[in-house]
Amino acid sequence: MSFVTEIASEAQFKAEILETPGTLQVIEVFQSWCGPCKAVQSTFKRLYFDLNDRPLKFYSVSAERLPMLREYVGKCIPIFLFWKDGKQVEVVVGVQAPALNRLVMELSLIKAAEGA
Repeated sequence: MSFVTEIASEAQFKAEILETPGTLQVIEVFQSWCGPCKAVQSTFKRLYFDLNDRPLKFYSVSAERLPMLREYVGKCIPIFLFWKDGKQVEVVVGVQAPALNRLVMELSLIKAAEGA
């Protein structure tokens, strides 16, 4: 079972990100020539399994794949977008494991508390 879903099209982005309320979605935007960041995978995997009671999903997408990500094309550093209820709520530039961990914990806890 993979804990990261790759977004392959605008239609998939719309269906899984924009039209899925109640879930914190963390999207890694990467360049097609280098692929998703391997260094952050262990952090995301731990969070995925530790927080399995919270509405949380991880995605990855090539910046070249979606027109809305055009501003990130050519960046040599991964970008992590945090979406909730169809809106982008945070951005982390680069592999900053402490910041990524803190945001996932905070934003998923807020959503879990709102749903309770």
